[in-house]
This record gives sequence, C-alpha cells and structure tokens, in this order.
Amino acid sequence: MSDVLNATVVAGVPLLLAALGGVIAQRSGVLNIGLEGLMLLGAWVSAWAAATFGGELAGFWFALLFGAAFGLLLGWITVGLRGDQVVVGIAFNILALGATSYLFDVLIRRGGLEAMSVPRGSITQRIPGLAAIPGIGVLADQHWMAYMTYLCVPVIWYLMFRTGIGVRLRACGEYAEGAQATGVNVLRVRLAAMTVSGILGGLAGAYMILADIRLFLHDVVRGRGYIAIAIVILGRWNPAGGAVAAVIFGASYALGFQLQARDIPVAGELLLALPYIVTILAIAVSGRKVLPPREEGRPLYLFK
Repeated sequence: MSDVLNATVVAGVPLLLAALGGVIAQRSGVLNIGLEGLMLLGAWVSAWAAATFGGELAGFWFALLFGAAFGLLLGWITVGLRGDQVVVGIAFNILALGATSYLFDVLIRRGGLEAMSVPRGSITQRIPGLAAIPGIGVLADQHWMAYMTYLCVPVIWYLMFRTGIGVRLRACGEYAEGAQATGVNVLRVRLAAMTVSGILGGLAGAYMILADIRLFLHDVVRGRGYIAIAIVILGRWNPAGGAVAAVIFGASYALGFQLQARDIPVAGELLLALPYIVTILAIAVSGRKVLPPREEGRPLYLFK
C-alpha cells in the first residue's frame, strides 16, 4: 500500500505543478498548450545545471528562471503579437522536443553515454511524527519540492479567489473588455500569468529529474504536459480541483508501474498507456459538463 501511495505522490506532483500553471494561464484567458515543452525544457535545464554545478538547488533555480523566460516569451507571442494560442503552443512543444533531443545527442550520446545523471543530494525531507503513521506516513517522507507543491495549492487558491489580484486575473479571463475599461491592464496581467505558468511548468519538469529519476533521458516528459491540461479541465480551473485530479492521474501512473513490476499477463505497453486511457475517458465523461473561462483562447485587440 505504501509503495503505491508513494508512487502516486511522485507521479502526481509534476502533473499538479504543471496543472497549477495551466489554471493560472487559463484563468487569465490564455490557453497554454506549451506546458509539455516547458516541462521538457525544465527537465533538461535542471539536469544540466545540477550535473554542471553539482547540486539540485542549481537545477531548481535554472529551471525556474528558464521557465519564467519561456513562459513570458509564449505570452508575448500569443497575447502581445496575437498568435494563435493552439498553434503556437504545439509549435513550441515540437521545438522544445527537437532542441532537447539535439542537445542530448551532442552533449551526451557523442560522449558515449545514454543518459545525463544528476548528483544525489537531499532526496527526501522527513516530517517528524507524521512519517511514523502507518499507511499515510509516506506522505511525510518526500522530496522538499513535493512539500512546496502541497503549499502552492492553498496559496494559489487564496490568491485567486480571495484577493484583488485574483479578481483582476479572473476578470481578464471572463470579460477582458470590461476589465480593461475599469483600468486593468489586460496585457500585463496575462503576461504575468504566463510567466508564472512557465515557472510552474519548468519546475514540474525539474521535479521529475531532481526528485524522481535523477537523470535526463530523451523525451522524458512523454505527454505529461498534455495530461496537465486535462487535469485543469477536470479540476474545473480550480487549484483544489486540480489537486484531486492530479491524485487520480498520479494513481493511474502508479498502478501501471506496479502492475508491470508484478508481471501481470498484460502487454507492458498497455499498462504504460493507462494514464492516457484514463485521460481520454475522463475528458469524454466530464468534458461536456464544464465551461472554460469565457475569454480563453480568444485574441484581443485592446492593445496599442
């Protein structure tokens, strides 16, 4: 039981981080399809920085900074230049995959290696007392980035629904013209939202490297950015709902790995595809029952 729960947390945390970034972007009216590319770039940069500078904190900060830069770039192209948000996001994902694959081949495979390893640091941080509780104690024995993610959920929820910042953010996603008329700078709000979304997407990729597999492999993200978008929808554009959905998808990853490890007489490829099957079924069942922010994906011509 504890193994499954631990695997659920490890698989669910990067999905939740990326989904929180998606919630912030979409609540502002921007459909951030580029979460997959942001995660992939965050994974690469964190692995390179940790291997180069010998510490996971370097990987964390590099992923944060690069995520912010690329999130802002995506925001400027889609909002400032009014690029099609779906096309730009997909193109960015393809570009990120190509760039990381090229760097992987040039820097790693030509050196005779198959992966870029990350030095081992303080993998987990134990919370005294809670870690000793049978069954759920594993939740208190996780990497420090997992605790950071736990904390992000209530903080983002509070900022989004209980502060003026959240009111302006949601106004930009629901009625941008009205928000602009009341003095809200829609361009600035959306660029800020995309920057934060980029940070969370980059850190999601960094978590996979620094807290889980400890090395960079070709296409290590493998569709998790797209699953994060599904989590945003299933969570009804709410950080708390996203956390619940992330647990479900994390459990599907954990179940697939556990069944594969136990030599269940089912094709391994089918077990690894379990999270994507769950994604399709979940969207098919609940997708029609929820409505996105009114302005999501719509280009605006408010900016000079």
